[in-house]
Amino acid sequence: MVRWAPTGGLALSYTSLVPGTTNTRADDMVLFGGAAVDPGTGYDTSTPVACISEIDTLLVNAGTTDVTVDITLNIHPWTGIFGTGALPSIFTMTATGVTLPAGSLVLLTWNIAAANNGNPLPVPKATWIKLSAPFGTPTTVGWIISNSTPGNTSFLPGRGYFRTDPMATGGFVFSVLPQGSLAFAVRGTHNFVGQLDLSALADRAKPKDLWSIEIDEDGTADPDGDGVEEGLRRNLIEVTVTNDAATPFSSRFVTYIDANGRFTLPVDPAISAIKVRRWDNALAATFTRPSAGWSTDPCSPTDLGAVTVTLGDVDGNGVIDDADLLTVLFGFGSGE
Repeated sequence: MVRWAPTGGLALSYTSLVPGTTNTRADDMVLFGGAAVDPGTGYDTSTPVACISEIDTLLVNAGTTDVTVDITLNIHPWTGIFGTGALPSIFTMTATGVTLPAGSLVLLTWNIAAANNGNPLPVPKATWIKLSAPFGTPTTVGWIISNSTPGNTSFLPGRGYFRTDPMATGGFVFSVLPQGSLAFAVRGTHNFVGQLDLSALADRAKPKDLWSIEIDEDGTADPDGDGVEEGLRRNLIEVTVTNDAATPFSSRFVTYIDANGRFTLPVDPAISAIKVRRWDNALAATFTRPSAGWSTDPCSPTDLGAVTVTLGDVDGNGVIDDADLLTVLFGFGSGE
């Protein structure tokens, strides 16, 4: 998942893939899930917390002529410690003959599963995503800089930090605010996948493609308002997970659904229920832990099928009853 903001001093800026002294660029990705660690200890670099099926990278050719180039992607496990180099690559894939037309943005999709014998790639909590291009590639070809604040992945944009060599201990810092990351998106699974059936909603309320939610592709004449606000309204969900320990408690956080209403989460065995609520209209749906428990394999996640979001079912318990009416009445005047 990715959200990037075309704002600030680095709006739609980029870093060249081959600035002259190196031919690689890399940025870190730290996933939700996995064992918690003390600061400075580092994350487990071998236990998978997710499986990646696809990576998208947003590239640019700022020049006046078309460029055709081979580009290679590598994935390096990492401890997550700022000054520590990554481990050797666990995945390599080359896209040959990529054409970037003059003055264009190009979304390059890497089908990780197809290149991995049809299987998603298990990855640990922290990795570096690296792109390489041959020396001699024009410096006008680069990787778009973005201010990433994703849902179920974190690119830690506050660091404003990237590397030319993930295995080195040094790095570079974006010096202009807002500090950015390099624009890429990840599609894959944790050990639970949920889906909301939003077919009953009007088209203007259905989720959009996550790459387009911050680009006002509908234009200024769009009656639904600004593209950024519209995208956030359609795709953001609030998640409440309930723990059935001796002293039960609930935790809340925010993530995204994709254009098909799907989302993925790392779910602990003690989680008894997952409730998700749309930000735009407060409609909710609940996923209950199956009798066999949640899957422990992020490459073969628990998928309970689509849960229908019912108009009027405010608390997400599957029925429309007096409790929903009371929620609406007590919340009267607090909506848009």
